[in-house]
Amino acid sequence: MWSDHENETLIHYHSKAKENRKMYYRAGSFHNSLYSFFGLISVLASTVATTMSWSTDENGENDSMMLSSITTLTALTTAIQNFYKFKENSNNFIEISKSYARIQNKIESVGNIHPEYRPIKPDVFFKMIGEKFNLLSDSRVELSSILKTSLYSKKKDKESYLLRTHEKFKGLNDTQKLNFTKNGDVAEGIFSESENESDHEIS
Repeated sequence: MWSDHENETLIHYHSKAKENRKMYYRAGSFHNSLYSFFGLISVLASTVATTMSWSTDENGENDSMMLSSITTLTALTTAIQNFYKFKENSNNFIEISKSYARIQNKIESVGNIHPEYRPIKPDVFFKMIGEKFNLLSDSRVELSSILKTSLYSKKKDKESYLLRTHEKFKGLNDTQKLNFTKNGDVAEGIFSESENESDHEIS
């Protein structure tokens, strides 16, 4: 049932899930950094403005201009935070990354088993995986193509360890093949929506 073609398709899906997981995680981290950066500037500027307002001489024109500039900076950084929704975007991107991690985990739960012992047919598995990818693709927030290319993506993201695993499968004897089944019924829970699944770390 699981021929070389099906195994190549499985590896493709694994690579796709892994790549998107890493991209959205980096996007979430980047937006969170922007949120923290502009938030820090806003807090510092606000603190300085408050301090100056208590000590500025009403007749000090230079001090008044500086106070006005700092107040404007505070308002500007706050406006940028609100307009670009850095924190909201960060949370959304991280959540999307976790969704791709769950798909990746499900693919690995099948890919780690020798093809001869997989308890699910490839057409059934790919139909379910395809539906999950399509649903996530329809609902996710799209990333900037420029940032995706220059900042969020790395060449090695597309590398799938399942490629090496399947090459290893070809040289195993029957006893060794059984070692990859892990337990008697790995199909159970493959497509459960448990939120307790551990997410992969992002490197």
